[in-house]
Amino acid sequence: MVTTGTRCRMVRVSAPSAVAPARGYGPLLRTPGAKAFSAAALLGRMPIAMLGIGTVLLVEDRRGSYALAGLVSAAYAVGLAALGPLGSRLVDRRGQRAVLLPALAVSATAVVAVVLLAGSGAPAWTLLPAAALTSLAPSQLGSCVRGRWSAVLTAAGRAPEVQRAYAWEAVVDEVVFVLGPLLVVLGAIVDPAVGLGLALVLSTTGTLWLVSQRASEPPVLTVAADRRGRSALQERGMLLLVSSLVCVGTLFGTVEVSMIAFAEERGSTSGAGVLLALVALGSALAGLAYGALHWTSPLPRRYALSLAGLALGLVPLLLAPSVPLMAPAALLAGIAISPTLIAAFAFVDELVPPSSRTEGFSWLNSGLATGVALGFAGSGAVADAAGAREAFLLALGAAALGTLVVVLGRARLSPRPG
Repeated sequence: MVTTGTRCRMVRVSAPSAVAPARGYGPLLRTPGAKAFSAAALLGRMPIAMLGIGTVLLVEDRRGSYALAGLVSAAYAVGLAALGPLGSRLVDRRGQRAVLLPALAVSATAVVAVVLLAGSGAPAWTLLPAAALTSLAPSQLGSCVRGRWSAVLTAAGRAPEVQRAYAWEAVVDEVVFVLGPLLVVLGAIVDPAVGLGLALVLSTTGTLWLVSQRASEPPVLTVAADRRGRSALQERGMLLLVSSLVCVGTLFGTVEVSMIAFAEERGSTSGAGVLLALVALGSALAGLAYGALHWTSPLPRRYALSLAGLALGLVPLLLAPSVPLMAPAALLAGIAISPTLIAAFAFVDELVPPSSRTEGFSWLNSGLATGVALGFAGSGAVADAAGAREAFLLALGAAALGTLVVVLGRARLSPRPG
């Protein structure tokens, strides 16, 4: 869920509106090379949704400790949040191929190390750095594919279609977070190491396929002298944007844990998977619809409304008394997710210069990953102490806080000068 823009130069407040539906996704996907690089990035970032749960299953099986398994999974999440921007900054400076190939070598070695260390008598702490490094290559793919869309469409004089491209990738992200956990769990039926091995195969296949597509790789742009050494996070509005996405990530992590707790409290552990799939389905359908429209309302307003929609969509979760009645509430809760993320990624085109854009995308993912980790920890404690319904309140509070952050700081989200 974690885990995934348009150009809008107006920043004054006006009523949200949309013109007639655009031509849809057909022309977008017929862009030369687009199907191939989007499919490659789908495969390559599938492990993002597999490595966390895969390490939990492996470590618990090999070491018999959920506590250690949780620490190792947390190390993976920290690596995802910390290494993503670092790798993407190098991508902006040296190019995708030059960075993704060594990153893949590091990630692949780390996955093998986790499997071997978990099954050996190695000290428990050795699992932590290995788990953190597994994320290095997969964490780059979402930013890299969005960078390709932006470069290809802008070069073709089709910049207004970038929003639709980001909407498409938001839907792909939902596919990743639906299929990824399913694949790793199915592999774990044979052995937990099989799930991680499958993640390694997908990461390797997708990354090698992507870097082989040289025609669509964005060129390395010269960095202005006054911006050398400057992080994308230092650009106007980016810190505020990332802060709001920490709130969104907290919502994601809280909803996932709370849904599981809700289903277990009602004796339907398997129902949790169905409920989470419905959240993802609602998000995917909304993302497809959102991207098929040409929006003319100011981006800051649209983003604030999407965040408010996230909060409102959570209210029915507090009222559902059973798993069957929770199902439509789960579908509704997902509707504002993709529009929120699409708008967030759109800001990177507005706030960050092209020479740092990949890093800018990655900072958003890091904000989400940080929030997810906070949501996991906070909602788990609340669910244990008070129950699932009270844990949902934490998600509602996170959405409300994110909305408040954006409303109060909306002036910072105006486009870059020049």
